[in-house]
Amino acid sequence: MSEKEFDAEALKARLAGRRIGHRLHFLTEIDSTNRLALQLAQEGAPEGTVVIADSQTEGRGRLQRVWQSPAGCNLYASFLLRPAIAAVDAARITLMAGVAVAETIAFFCPNGVGLKWPNDVRIRGRKVSGILAEMRMNGAAVDAVVVGIGVNVNMAREDFDPGHSDASTSLREETGGVHAREEVAFVLCEKLEQRYEVLLTGGFAPIRSRWLDLSEMGRGVVRVVFQGEVQQGEFAGIDGDGALLLADAAGALRRITAGDASILKG
Repeated sequence: MSEKEFDAEALKARLAGRRIGHRLHFLTEIDSTNRLALQLAQEGAPEGTVVIADSQTEGRGRLQRVWQSPAGCNLYASFLLRPAIAAVDAARITLMAGVAVAETIAFFCPNGVGLKWPNDVRIRGRKVSGILAEMRMNGAAVDAVVVGIGVNVNMAREDFDPGHSDASTSLREETGGVHAREEVAFVLCEKLEQRYEVLLTGGFAPIRSRWLDLSEMGRGVVRVVFQGEVQQGEFAGIDGDGALLLADAAGALRRITAGDASILKG
């Protein structure tokens, strides 16, 4: 577990005046940081508002899965963005965030960091972080996107729930040391701000290129399961909307927009 409490005041001071993190809400415990961030978005909170909690009682990932959120050891943060995008482009935000998280993890653990579509950040094939992006609509327009990010920072192997210990890891497990969570949060805010600026000014192409650089999905056949349907093929990249591209035996491409992907060693 963490050796000291989260120093929210020090983090606030370092983020003052930044695009991401200029307004920071820190809570000892909350049901879900995403839930509060969406509420703040509805109340008119500005872009760059960040919600961080020491623990979550109802932390969740994609497909309504539980995100293990014990106190004192990890980072649970939600970021409020207000991009001028169409709803169909929201997947680009998730992939942009994935790049920022992977670069954050690599700052502390330089080797073995990779991305698995759509939102897993892994170290040597074990999940260290997950991302859940949720939209708030205003009619047909996107009013806000809340990007929830969980990072396993100081969890020890025995802290993971049974059944997850073989598939999950933490910065502590990979580096052998305890990390200040507010430092991880600061680097994450920096990387997210940088990549968000690239997305807004340069479009999705440079984000897509960087995502592919960080991807670990070119190592074999990929299988995707969604609502009981299984699709399988050779990884062929992601398209301009962030959809996964798989090639079948004849070379025909299939475009996949949702599902759980697993990499089969070929």
